[in-house]
Formats: sequence, structure tokens, C-alpha cells
Amino acid sequence: GAAVAAAPAAAAVGGAAAPLLDKGHGERDWSKSEKNRKMRMEGEGKIPGWIGALCYMVLGFMKEILFTIVPQKNIVLTGDRIGLTRSAMFMFIFIIIHAVGNLHVFLGPDDFNGYGYFYVRLYWTGFGFPANVVEEYILLAALLHVFVALKRTWDISINYTVASGKLNLAISGITLLTFMTIHLFQFRFGATQPFKLCPPPYLVNIGTIFHLRLNLFWVDTPGCTTVSVRDIYRMEFEVFKSLEWCLFYIFAVVVFSIHMCLGWEKAVPAPSLEIPKRHQRKAIHVGYVMTIFIALVYVSFPIYTHLFPMSPGSISPEPLEP
Repeated sequence: GAAVAAAPAAAAVGGAAAPLLDKGHGERDWSKSEKNRKMRMEGEGKIPGWIGALCYMVLGFMKEILFTIVPQKNIVLTGDRIGLTRSAMFMFIFIIIHAVGNLHVFLGPDDFNGYGYFYVRLYWTGFGFPANVVEEYILLAALLHVFVALKRTWDISINYTVASGKLNLAISGITLLTFMTIHLFQFRFGATQPFKLCPPPYLVNIGTIFHLRLNLFWVDTPGCTTVSVRDIYRMEFEVFKSLEWCLFYIFAVVVFSIHMCLGWEKAVPAPSLEIPKRHQRKAIHVGYVMTIFIALVYVSFPIYTHLFPMSPGSISPEPLEP
């Protein structure tokens, strides 16, 4: 009777046509996960202490760099600051790489001029322009950063006085823009003498590592093919022979440090970086230490080239300065 009738009904409900999950009862509730995540973000996240602050800072930093320039709404100059922050982070990475590259000046003219020629050899990536794709990308990041910063300053801070401190980033940024314009015309587009060296066949001389040497951008093997490159090594010594240019460059490095510290203090609490609240002060101080270290590296270049004479090259001896 009733039991027999109920059996087919049960079979119909639990048959092959029945869904694997009952959406009415099996749907996952994400509210608890979001609540736990919010609690972690208010604290130290999943990793406590200075190690946690460093880990969250690096992860947030690298994540933001992956989304630089192209996917930003700031291309149409909205008031969103995400593009401003991401372009600044990308340029900061370039500043670190540029500082490491410029350390080749301490190794002599072959290393430093070879380092400069390395970028020239990448001009084929520059879509027909006398520059490589890295330089063009940095230019786009810089333009994005400048235009969005100017728009945000106009929309938010233009009515404040200088004494309020609201214009510190804008003033230091305009100062840096002026310096970078002078710096580009002085070094990137400046006239140089020719210098002969032997570049490695495949862009970088990997074999030098096995010989416990560090000539990554030139070789001295017998019969190597020589090329004539820009003598940026000599140009740096000639420019910084002037005490005035040395002081101007050091002043610009100080302004950069101030600008970087002010910007970093504003960027770290941004939701897009996802740094837990109790880690944010630590992350800010880590950024300060990084900025000071990079600034000291940049200051060492004019001081060294001002105080010490040039070294001779492997093929081209550097003539004495007049």
C-alpha cells in the first residue's frame, strides 16, 4: 500500500535525474570566510611579526606591479589613485635596477660602457624607436604617474597652503620631474666620445661567473669582435668633475628620498596592497630603510667620480681629462 507507493517516489527523487548537490541546502556560505579574513586584516594576518610585515609587503608590491599601466582606469584621468600607486611601484623597481646597473662604474669603463651598450642591443624591441621596450614602458609609467598626480593635486589639494603639508608630494614631484628632464638630456642624449670594447655574443657574458669574475657585459677573449659604443663612463666623470653638478645631483637624491617616503607612507594602507593593519607601520619603516639604502647608492656615484680618476679600458685607454 502506502509503503510501496512511497518507494517509487523516493526513487524518483534520488534517481539519476536528481542534482548531485541540493543547491537549497548545499550552497556554501562565504560570510564566515569573509568575516575571518576581515579579522585577519585588522590584525597581523596569518604571519606575525616583522617577517609577516615583510612578506605581506613584498606580495602586495609584486601583485601591484603585475597590473601596471595597461589595465588602469587612470588612462582616462579619473580620480582613482590605483594607477598612481602602481606606476610609482614600477618606477621604484626600475630605480633599484638602475642603481645596481650604475654600480658598474666602480668596475671601470669596459663594464660601465658595456652595461650601457647592453640596452642599445635591445633597441630591436622598441617598435622602431631608438630605445628598447623597457625604456618605453618606463616612459609610459612616468607619464601616467605625472598626469594622475597633477590631476589629483588639482582636485584635492590645490586649495591648501604650502604650510599645510598637503602639497609636499606635488612640490617634490615637480622638482624631480625637472631633475629627470635635465638628467635625460645630460646623460641619455648627451654627446659622448667613442669607446671600443668586445661585447659578449649573447647579450650577457654568463661564462664570467665560472671564472669568478664580473665582466657581464664585455669579453676579452683573443680575436673578439670589437664595436664602438658611447663612452658614458667618461661622460659621467666629466659631468661630476664639477662640484656644482655633484651637489645638484645629491640634492635631487635627497628630494627623491623625501618624495618616496611620503608616497610610501600613503601607499601602504591602500586596500589594494592588502597589508594587514598591524603590519602597516612595520612595512612603512621597511620602505624607509630601503629608500635610504638606495639613496646612498645613488649618492656614491657623483662622489666617486668627483674624487677619483678614471680607469683605463681593456682596449681603449681613457685619455686624461683636460
